[in-house]
Amino acid sequence: MPNEGSSRRATSLGLVSILIWSTTVATSRLVMEGFGVFPGAAVVLLAAGLILFSATCLRYRGAGWIRRLSLPHLVRAGPVFVVYMLSMYGAVGLARTRVEGIVGGLANYIWPTLILVFSVLLLRARPRAAPLVLGSALALVGIGIGASANAGGIAQLAAALRNPTLSLGLGLVAGVAWGLYSVLGRLRRQAVPSGALSLFLLTAGAVMAVIGVREWGRIDADLATVLVAVYMACLPTSLAYWLWDLAMKDGDVPALGAASNLIPILSASLAIALLGVGWRWELILGAGLVSLGAAVARWAFRERRASRGNVEST
Repeated sequence: MPNEGSSRRATSLGLVSILIWSTTVATSRLVMEGFGVFPGAAVVLLAAGLILFSATCLRYRGAGWIRRLSLPHLVRAGPVFVVYMLSMYGAVGLARTRVEGIVGGLANYIWPTLILVFSVLLLRARPRAAPLVLGSALALVGIGIGASANAGGIAQLAAALRNPTLSLGLGLVAGVAWGLYSVLGRLRRQAVPSGALSLFLLTAGAVMAVIGVREWGRIDADLATVLVAVYMACLPTSLAYWLWDLAMKDGDVPALGAASNLIPILSASLAIALLGVGWRWELILGAGLVSLGAAVARWAFRERRASRGNVEST
């Protein structure tokens, strides 16, 4: 078990990942508009996988680290990671409009709440039920209100949900997959976290390249799009995912799950700036509800731990 100091450091790394990921919806949309949906995703994932694979080989002086990887983890978490990538990039890239892409990307952000749920189901965490349910509900309502800012308002968002799009459905699948993947990383500790992640990224990139084989000839990317793709490969994809794996290994999973509820608001704010969608009051209200929900959900776990500590001291 990690000590308190290492747990805090790992949790801090997870918070850095959260900040970096807030740029993903806008930047991935820009990449896929230039490269195409699946070729764009393939370029980013393959480049990020090669960066991590090379860095891991340099650190361990060769590829011998592959023998140290946990086969059960590769078999369980690998397919979930690939499903997440396919769904997440599909949710943003297959959207018919930029607004629909933002909403699909925001739907992916049910995963912070699902991390808390899977922590209970798989990690045997025992939080207080009432604060957990209340906090999760507040966060989900906040996400919905925040998303409505990019869909023309709450009434328009409700109408869109009555006729769900492929983008919205893929976003929800991505949210479930990432919540599960995050908790699976805690179930079986990895000796070389960056190594397993590099293999997952390369696999997902190869799948994207095959699916988008007909799109490769239609790539029309300028220098600005290439630079955004380089940024995506280096920061949101390789660095942030690696830091997140480290955080899931030794950090405070419930705390990170709760804090991650801030991503959709940060993400929507950056998407508004980069994709030219106007500001609305719903975003501010959504941010407040998400923050409140995160605090209440985290309190559910902290309260239970405090109760256990008092019992043990007596």
